[in-house]
Amino acid sequence: MSLELYVSDRLEEALTIQYERIKDRNVRDTFVRKLEKQLDRLLAESIDWDIKQPTDAQLSYATLIAKQMGIPLPVEARKYRFHTAMFLETYASRIREAPDTEKGSAA
Repeated sequence: MSLELYVSDRLEEALTIQYERIKDRNVRDTFVRKLEKQLDRLLAESIDWDIKQPTDAQLSYATLIAKQMGIPLPVEARKYRFHTAMFLETYASRIREAPDTEKGSAA
């Protein structure tokens, strides 16, 4: 995959200098590790909300509901925020409306 990105003239100039420095393997390895870490975070924040990972709170709640309903949490709901939200929308109200015995509670 390839993306063409605009950067300011100042940043382009700095990147040109950095490019010269990364000809040294040690400098390159350090720069690459730092860049990978920053890009991973930046790209994760930049993708559309629906394909982001579910929040810890969403995932915990969805896992609890799935357990109480006696159903598996779908793989998509474990991976994508949209599917987690749809799972919660579908099943959370059922849990709230169900008698305690259906929620897996011991009476």
